[in-house]
Amino acid sequence: MEKISISVRKIVEYAYRSGHLDNTYRSTARALEGIDVHKKLQGLEGQGYQKEYYLSFIVPYKEIQFEITGRADGVFTLDSVNYIDEIKSTNLSPEDIGNGSMVHWGQAYLYAYMFLCLNDLSEMGVRLRYFNVETSETTVLTHIKGKEELEQITDDILEKYHDWAKLLLQSDSLFVDSSKTLGFPYHTYRKGQRKMAVSVYETIKKNKRIFLQAPTGIGKTISTLYPALKLMGEGSVEKIYYLTARSSAKEVAFDTMRTITEKGLRVKSVLITAKEKICFMDECQCHKDYCPYAENYFDKINGALYDAIQDYNLFSRDIIENIAKKHQVCPFELTLEISLYSDVTICDYNYFYDPRVALRRGFGEESVKTVVLVDEAHNLPDRAREMYSADLVRSEFLEVSRPLKDSWKKVYKSIRGINKFLLDLSKEMDKEGTTIIDLPESLPNKLRTMTSVLDEWLGKNKGNKHHKEVLDLYFRAWAFISISERYSPDFCCYVEKGGDFRIKIYCMNPSNILAEIHASVMAVVLFSATLIPLRYYVNVLGGTKDDHASRFGSPFPKDNFKLLTHTGISLRYGDRERNIPEICSLIKRFIEIKKGNYIIFFPSYSFMKDVYEYYSSCNDNHDIRLQRPDMKESENLAFISTFNTEQGIVAFAVLGGTLSEGIDLTGESLIGAMILGVGIPRINFQSDLTKDAYDRLYGRGYEFAYMYPGYNKVLQASGRVIRTENDKGCVVLVDDRWSQKRYQQLFPESWQHWNQVDNLEDMGRVLTRFWEGNEE
Repeated sequence: MEKISISVRKIVEYAYRSGHLDNTYRSTARALEGIDVHKKLQGLEGQGYQKEYYLSFIVPYKEIQFEITGRADGVFTLDSVNYIDEIKSTNLSPEDIGNGSMVHWGQAYLYAYMFLCLNDLSEMGVRLRYFNVETSETTVLTHIKGKEELEQITDDILEKYHDWAKLLLQSDSLFVDSSKTLGFPYHTYRKGQRKMAVSVYETIKKNKRIFLQAPTGIGKTISTLYPALKLMGEGSVEKIYYLTARSSAKEVAFDTMRTITEKGLRVKSVLITAKEKICFMDECQCHKDYCPYAENYFDKINGALYDAIQDYNLFSRDIIENIAKKHQVCPFELTLEISLYSDVTICDYNYFYDPRVALRRGFGEESVKTVVLVDEAHNLPDRAREMYSADLVRSEFLEVSRPLKDSWKKVYKSIRGINKFLLDLSKEMDKEGTTIIDLPESLPNKLRTMTSVLDEWLGKNKGNKHHKEVLDLYFRAWAFISISERYSPDFCCYVEKGGDFRIKIYCMNPSNILAEIHASVMAVVLFSATLIPLRYYVNVLGGTKDDHASRFGSPFPKDNFKLLTHTGISLRYGDRERNIPEICSLIKRFIEIKKGNYIIFFPSYSFMKDVYEYYSSCNDNHDIRLQRPDMKESENLAFISTFNTEQGIVAFAVLGGTLSEGIDLTGESLIGAMILGVGIPRINFQSDLTKDAYDRLYGRGYEFAYMYPGYNKVLQASGRVIRTENDKGCVVLVDDRWSQKRYQQLFPESWQHWNQVDNLEDMGRVLTRFWEGNEE
């Protein structure tokens, strides 16, 4: 008999789910409340109550053995009868709860049958408890079932799941058989590529974490996916998550999986598209009164899922949209369902790291054989700080409450209560500006009280014209509550008093949170071309003494790349304006030495604008393309595409913007870049908090908060020039600080043959010889 392992929750939800897809605003609150409710009710039980009771049982049904596992909320004995206890949080009244949910009863009955069989009993009691998070009222429902009746219920669940289980087993079998002949999908390994793949393989096999600094061209995507898939074929890995910050990198990863699939591997791969992008409606309102794809969603999803897994291996956006339209289900929710049964899921960082949107369905107890591959890991520190920070703005509470005053007084008063709290806190501040304070102990509980009132209103007023504003405020409040529960010395609370009043919890150092998250899965591989200095990234990304770190050299011919540091001009903030004429002369000479496409990177939009105006007034024979700060994604793509179709383009762009990272311009599309400054961001309050935190930890606060993040922007921008082994190009770094050893010692191996100049003539001479192939 074939064997399939499945959790109680998964099999029962599949068998009994039905109804409409409701607004997802409840998910965050319910998850947090659910944990509290379970702990609260479990804690009230007597000594004989066994909480979180683990059960595992094999049930043969037809030609399949079902290994079913799970944790019952509790097991206890009452009047000589053994009971399974299941606890659910709700905002429904006892009348609305009625006889309870079939999904909830199904879970309790299945646990009861497992316990009964394991202990050779003739009957079991089942207790289902619904705790109302608004009223603290508990509704208790109980049944006592005999062995035969529990067996019939179990058979009914297994029958409903049987065809789906059979399809999953068939899919797994096809993968295992095809994986036996899985070879490297390209003809040869690039320089350093095999070594990188072996490092990833060994790391995963040993259940470890590794940090990889691997330059452009080595083939990072395949070098991480291939070894993970090999181990999946060997049975060591069950799920692979490929995380990245950019849409273009997700497409590269998906195309890599397409190549592997075309080589014969029967692997399921899904690309998760953001909800706002894939939604069929004008607005993302997930309820039946607005969206037809939410209506009877749970009655239709099993059919859509069956067709998807039966007919496809690669789940692109187009494929998912076609399946969703055919079955009239929400495309985003369908994507998440497919990801549960996919071998490889390609998605943004937030689906793993962000506490507000993480794929709860994909991680947890079942992630013991999950591997996470983190691309562009240099972006993760800032993203993590954003994910684990939260704020409240007083004016938002005022604006949302005003139109609710007459018709919904209870909601109005609850929102105004927070407004008053923030107003009183503002009055305690002696002066305007930014002030560090202790996190007010009572604020999270006050927000919980408000969200409980909003929860009820949101559920009953989905079509209300103010629904979105109330919903946004609800989410913001829950984000603050969630982050406040993690508050530690890695965080800081501060207020900003001025035209408005804001209170913010800021995550200064996310390393401990990241380490905790990484420890929840089997192995994590973090990689980027610019993890420099590597020890810095190991520290800020939650690395430990047990983790590995490796560097790899560039596979490209060093003679094809020329790096110059021009140290004759200061680009410090106070020196920029007076140096504009000299900078313009430098740019003009740089782009005239060899006709082609160039990008000039600036430290800010305002400075770029000033240089552009002066340059244009002196030079009327150059076509300068200016990157705007308000460009949409489609405009950025059009801007970048001109490099592939035209020659003689000179683009002015901002360091750290869309043109300095993630674009792939090969051959003659881009032959040179000039980078003005060392990338250091302007001094600001939050970065200073980060600096102080890292000063306390490592004694190198300035480097961690300013110097290294700025240097990374320079590395990323310079990496746009050489993308393949046939490319030839140059980069000029302009700033007198490039003469300092503390910067030069950070230069990667591929930069070690750089030239340093301090005037226009020497720069022109060195670049001319480079382009003519007559280097000194």
